[in-house]
Amino acid sequence: MSNDTIVALATAPGESALAIARLSGPDALAIASRCFRGRVSPEASASHRILFGSFLGADGAVLDTVLASIFRAPRSYTGEDVVEFSCHGGASIPAAILDELMRLGARAARPGEFTERAFRNGKLDLAQAESVAALIRARSERSIRAARSALGGALSRRIAAIDAELVSLLVEVEARIDFPGDIDEAMDVAALSARCASLAALVRDWVRRSPGTRRLQEGLRAALVGRPNVGKSSLLNALVGYERAIVTEHPGTTRDTVEETIAVNGVELRLIDTAGIRGSRDPMERAGVERARQAVDACDLAVLVLDRSEGLHPDDGTLASHLPASPLILAWNKADLPRRRASEAVRPGGRTDIVAEVETVAIRPGGAEPLLDAIRDAIPGILGTNAGDEVATTSARQEGHLAEALGALERAEAGLRACATYDLVAVDLADARRALGEIVGRGVDDAVVAAIFSRFCIGK
Repeated sequence: MSNDTIVALATAPGESALAIARLSGPDALAIASRCFRGRVSPEASASHRILFGSFLGADGAVLDTVLASIFRAPRSYTGEDVVEFSCHGGASIPAAILDELMRLGARAARPGEFTERAFRNGKLDLAQAESVAALIRARSERSIRAARSALGGALSRRIAAIDAELVSLLVEVEARIDFPGDIDEAMDVAALSARCASLAALVRDWVRRSPGTRRLQEGLRAALVGRPNVGKSSLLNALVGYERAIVTEHPGTTRDTVEETIAVNGVELRLIDTAGIRGSRDPMERAGVERARQAVDACDLAVLVLDRSEGLHPDDGTLASHLPASPLILAWNKADLPRRRASEAVRPGGRTDIVAEVETVAIRPGGAEPLLDAIRDAIPGILGTNAGDEVATTSARQEGHLAEALGALERAEAGLRACATYDLVAVDLADARRALGEIVGRGVDDAVVAAIFSRFCIGK
């Protein structure tokens, strides 16, 4: 860990009323004192004070009127001396302040380096640090709550509770290795096996719920798919409330995916309008169809849009049979038009995972509401009925380590039932502890830590 002083904007670049330049490190107070003029210098100030004054450039001229917030180690976000300058926003003033702070000895911070220092200085564990990035990315009320819960330590406390039970089990098992003559084998092996099974069941339930909980944080993807000119773009526009996609009477207008986000019951839902899927010799249209297929493969929910006025077309069944095994909603659009022929009762492609079948009139006010209601009803099934009730994981990395811990616990449980040697059971229990420990940063390789924080934004 370097012991230099770093600086970066803690606010997004661009036009704004205010910007914040953040300094952290052993020379933060000294550097700040050389460019700040006020009644009290940063070096002389007590911690957690806000100073009013001027920020001076290299020639002594005033660059801006600023507020300097002082946080002395260890009572700061990073655990180091921290000074935050609040200045006017825009492009020029914040850039000039950063340049001057670097001229005086600070180094430009790497992405996530402030939070990385907080982790390395014991202000946050790794699970809490990852939740900072999740909180920044959060785009719905429920995802904010989940990330804030992890930042507050809920995930870490859950890990600590499981680890404490693992330690207790490991002590019992190792006692049988070191002091076999002092243990009542007949009475205690069954109890040990039951405790291990109970702990495995708890972690198994957590693993089962975790993907749904993380989906809740990251949002869901719903793809509108169908033949050309069935009204997919019109439905997208109706759902988002404005003309997001171009709509004409000519088939094949949409050549690329068009995406927009809405909030449904506190969950972020990314709607994806896709090109009409059909065979074509036009290279542009073929490229659009390929992107449509990729979007559908990656979606959490597919909406197959059908033309009610035409009834079921043979291509609808072919298309439905090739859709991935995700929940499927049938949206019979153009329900206001007379039917040219009777609609077959058979479901397209013989699909059995159709969760709803609705009629819509995309061009009529309120005509997409049945589809929106169907999507709303489908979300709990996609996330899991208890999504949000479980302590939230905030990354695929954490979910992977949970799965590792579960595998080790299941091996230990099986070993106890089969009366395997206690040495092997102890190895499995230790593996479970190691996997859980890596979630909060215990024993994590420096390269892994660096990779995690490299995905953060600069200034955080």
